[in-house]
Amino acid sequence: MNVYRTLRLLAGGSLAVTFAVLASAACGGGNDNLPPPPPPPPPPASVDAGAPVATTAPTAAAAPAKAPAPPVTLNPGAASPDPQAPTPTVKLTAPTRDQVLPADKAGDFAVKLDVKNWQTAQGSSHVHLILDNKPYKAIYDTKAPVKLSELTGGEALAEGQHILVAFPSRANHESVKTKDALTVVPFWVGKKGDTKNDPTKKPMLIYSRPKGDYNGEMANHVLVDFQVANVTLAEGKEHVNVTVTGPGIEKDLTAKVTKFGTPLYLDNLQNGQYHLKVELVDGSDKVIDGPWNSTTRTIKVDHEAPMDMSMAPAPAAADAGAPAGGKDAGAPKPAAGGKDAGAPKK
Repeated sequence: MNVYRTLRLLAGGSLAVTFAVLASAACGGGNDNLPPPPPPPPPPASVDAGAPVATTAPTAAAAPAKAPAPPVTLNPGAASPDPQAPTPTVKLTAPTRDQVLPADKAGDFAVKLDVKNWQTAQGSSHVHLILDNKPYKAIYDTKAPVKLSELTGGEALAEGQHILVAFPSRANHESVKTKDALTVVPFWVGKKGDTKNDPTKKPMLIYSRPKGDYNGEMANHVLVDFQVANVTLAEGKEHVNVTVTGPGIEKDLTAKVTKFGTPLYLDNLQNGQYHLKVELVDGSDKVIDGPWNSTTRTIKVDHEAPMDMSMAPAPAAADAGAPAGGKDAGAPKPAAGGKDAGAPKK
């Protein structure tokens, strides 16, 4: 009897607990409509210390495209005005025409100039003196004698005929081309030879500029200039061909000069060496026979190098040889137009 009673009490207690739980839920003790709790965070992933870490390299800023260099040009420029009358004259008083100099003393022979109506000064107007078509020597003191050895470029004077040329030059090295400005004198070293075939009496080209190195601002506008003797340039007849090769020139740069007096200018030259060929030719573009009539020179251009101030031309106002006075004395006159103005070939 006691055993059965105990079991009934225990059973009644469990039911009571069950009803208590249900009653609690019915009275708001829980809410089945709440979302389930979030899952627990995953454990931290293990890092392999030896594995490379992927990174994205920063993109370098693209360098701005360099503008292409402008093309090298060879064009006629404005000729300087002719000096006012009386125009300058240059003569050689030593050596005289066909004079014979002893071979062992030729290098020490003193060249003497007689220059009239042309004032010269250091860095300004001067005279170009040329021996045997070698690069000229600028003479600023025309009263001082010049030894022939100063004109040879270090070479000894061989026996035979030699030729001296002189003409006035402006501060910018543009030659004066008026009547009697140019003088040409042949002479001999050792002994006199045949004078019947005298090249100085035939059509003759005399190269003047450009010459040497062009540094800094000197390389920005390069003069191409020459003299001619015993010939008149004309369209379809005798004329001068100029050819330029060098950096920035894919095809030979050429110009045909059919009117004497107008200089040419090279612009947009790049650093490096340029070769210029200047030729006196006939109407068929054939080089006219003569020892000076086909001349090739090399110049060097360096825009970054410091300019040699001793080579810089004086301002036009300081050009001592220019005509004095007059409002147009220092102004360049326009280049002659038309097909014979020295326009470059197409």
